[in-house]
Amino acid sequence: MKYYFGSTAFSFNWDQVAIAFWHRYPNPFAKHVLSEDVISRRVVDQELHTKRLLKKTNKMTSLVQKFSRGESFTYIVEESIVDPIRKLITTYTRNIAMQNIVSVEEKVVYKQDPQNKNMVVCERKAWIYSPLRFGASGPVCTFVHKRFKKNAVKASNGFLYVLENMFSSRDQSQLINIPGQMYVSKEMMTEGAKKATEYAKKIKPLIPKS
Repeated sequence: MKYYFGSTAFSFNWDQVAIAFWHRYPNPFAKHVLSEDVISRRVVDQELHTKRLLKKTNKMTSLVQKFSRGESFTYIVEESIVDPIRKLITTYTRNIAMQNIVSVEEKVVYKQDPQNKNMVVCERKAWIYSPLRFGASGPVCTFVHKRFKKNAVKASNGFLYVLENMFSSRDQSQLINIPGQMYVSKEMMTEGAKKATEYAKKIKPLIPKS
């Protein structure tokens, strides 16, 4: 088994990070992410719980290709919890394909810096395990660990790219740039947030407890 830990600080407030979180893809640093689909979404005790399916490219060594039948992509499940009260975003990610070769479980936490309200700290942890025998698990875990470290850097750079594009390209006191959408004012977003909150309150009694 291999373990990874990394930490990154973003010079944006938590509200901005929470908005940009849903617009992480596409970006120039995540060309390996081919698609994303929402499987389920519900509100539980004022927390937003979302499950998504991501399709990513799958580049492997010749050793792994012998076991993977030459599959060129893989599927990842991402479960996220957004807690606006404690200002936390927590994601749990795992691969659902090729688990007979390697399993990668990742936990990422975005939290407001207690010393600086205009900064968010992202802590990323990952556990990599391979059930392969006869000495093959070691090289596979090492390869995946190295690739994960590179992709973690790309993930941070890609998220920073999205944040800067949404909140730094123009006067953020007036406009917010959402990729693929028109420029909207903060007043419009505030009104939209109020309506979303009202809707969430209405549907909350219909959502079963986890």
